[in-house]
Amino acid sequence: MSLNYLVSPGFSLKGEVRVPGDKSISHRSIILGSLAVGTTEVINFLESEDALTTINVMRALGIKIEGPEQGHVHISGNGIN
Repeated sequence: MSLNYLVSPGFSLKGEVRVPGDKSISHRSIILGSLAVGTTEVINFLESEDALTTINVMRALGIKIEGPEQGHVHISGNGIN
C-alpha cells in the first residue's frame, strides 16, 4: 500500500526564544566567578531560591556581586587566596 502526500509551504516563523538557565551551572558560575581574579559576567543565570542563596553566601564572604537582573550577574572575584 502506497500513500502519496502533497506538502505545501506554510507561513514563516520568526522570533526569539529564551531558554531558562540551568541550576547546577548557575551555582558553579557564581562559585567559580568568586574564586577567579577579575570580573566575571554570567548570562542566563537561573534565579532560583537556592542559586540566590549561593549569591548571598558569597556576598557574606566578601565577594562583590551585582544582580541578578534579568538573568545577568556581574562578579568581582577576589582570587583563591
